[in-house]
Formats: sequence, structure tokens, C-alpha cells
Amino acid sequence: MDTTTLSEVRNTLADWVGGHIIIEKKEQEDLDKTIMKLEDFAFQHRGETVDDYTASTLLQLKGEGKVISDEAAVPLPHSIFEIPLEELNNVKKQSAELVFLTNRASYHISYNAN
Repeated sequence: MDTTTLSEVRNTLADWVGGHIIIEKKEQEDLDKTIMKLEDFAFQHRGETVDDYTASTLLQLKGEGKVISDEAAVPLPHSIFEIPLEELNNVKKQSAELVFLTNRASYHISYNAN
């Protein structure tokens, strides 16, 4: 996989709007999986934050989706999935996949046109 710029990420996500994505977030030993129909996306800058859990710069993926766990599938709250970008170490792209590596977690996004 090659290192990817945020401009390339923007172009890739624009191509993916209308399709389905699977987002796998790995933080320490915890793996979360979300499936959503990507309806829109935005890069947000919120300025100063008061805690370590609220990102000042993030990527918002917007659309109806479900969070998948071993027990059940529950609707995605607010139809938004957020990826914090201020501690972004690397972004990689390979065909129909994007990988975001931050200090806290890794996010693997795969695309399916159906």
C-alpha cells in the first residue's frame, strides 16, 4: 500500500458515495465493525477541545448503518461515523480500501458498490 494524501482520500470517498462501506476500528485489543451506506462525508475542524476523547479535526462519514458486535447489530447513532485526524500518522489506499493509522487506533475502510 502507498501512502495517501487527504486530497486523495477526499477523491476516493467522493467516488464511494452511494455505495456500502465496512469500517473496522481496532483500538488496543478491541475490534469494532460498522457497515454503512455512504451518503456523504466531511472533514470537520472544531478548534480547541476540553478532553482527549473529543477530536478537534475529524473525518465524518455520513449514512445509515449498523454497528456489528458478537451479540447483535444496532443502528449507527446519528448516522455518522467519526475518525479523529489530529494524531494521524499515516493513510494508505489499495484498490477499494483505505487505512487510517492514528496514535490511538487503526481504521480499515473497505468499499462495496452494491
